[in-house]
Amino acid sequence: MTIRNLLNKRSLSPLDAELILSFVFNKPREYLFTHPEHKLNKSQVARYRLRAAQRLRGEPLAYITGIKEFYNLEFLVSKSVPIPRPETELLVSLAVKNILNTKYQIPNTKIIDVGTGSGNVIVSIVKNIPAKRRKSINFYAIDISNKALEIAKKNVQRHGVKEFIKFIKSDLLECFLERRVFATKNLLIIANLPYIPPKLYQKYQKNLKYEPKKALISGKGGLDHYKRLIREIKEILKLRYALCIMCYLEISPEQKPALNQFIKKELSAAKVRFFKDLAGKWRVAEISLAP
Repeated sequence: MTIRNLLNKRSLSPLDAELILSFVFNKPREYLFTHPEHKLNKSQVARYRLRAAQRLRGEPLAYITGIKEFYNLEFLVSKSVPIPRPETELLVSLAVKNILNTKYQIPNTKIIDVGTGSGNVIVSIVKNIPAKRRKSINFYAIDISNKALEIAKKNVQRHGVKEFIKFIKSDLLECFLERRVFATKNLLIIANLPYIPPKLYQKYQKNLKYEPKKALISGKGGLDHYKRLIREIKEILKLRYALCIMCYLEISPEQKPALNQFIKKELSAAKVRFFKDLAGKWRVAEISLAP
């Protein structure tokens, strides 16, 4: 069977078929267009059909190929981590812009990615900071899941930033509160925590069932994890483990009013701003705390 013959079988969308065949054949997608008469062996056809069947059952393409593009980089993924999504790129853009501020040239600056998952956020941040600037910053990737940390470590290795990022297993910022060694002047927290309310998860379960449930759902209107995080930040300030804190939190658009109210209640001195994604939806909360 040739590449053309296989792709002409329209059980999948053309894009899905091309991406799966490219993965099975271990060739760039462009190769399929320039060599349509190339004959595939039985093993390649069988592996393609197996993965095509997975896709037809609704399994995300990222889990089938084990790869997902994010911020112009390719990341390894598995069913142990949520799939990186385009809207999260705003989180990276805002963090990088802030990090390039001159204050982050000061030694003893720490940047923490809470709930790192595949490591896509922290790796993308490090990759978009000039090498000289990286040396004055300590980067940390935190997750409660050992399996997620394993995937993140592979991505750090894949993108050549192993020397810059330290990994810690922790439930949110518990490790920070337990270890005085983390004390710093400037602290930047980036978090893409679970924020889907249980009822909303039930509505979209068909689309989300392949992803790790614990990495998606949060109680109390989807804000349980963020409320815990904000209370921990309040404790960090109280203990003076950090003097200046900046946070970027990815949220669901409808959570903006409730989160804003909670932040002002717990962190009365905080300056809060919200940013919209490319779709015009409120996506990121910025919390700034300084003396």
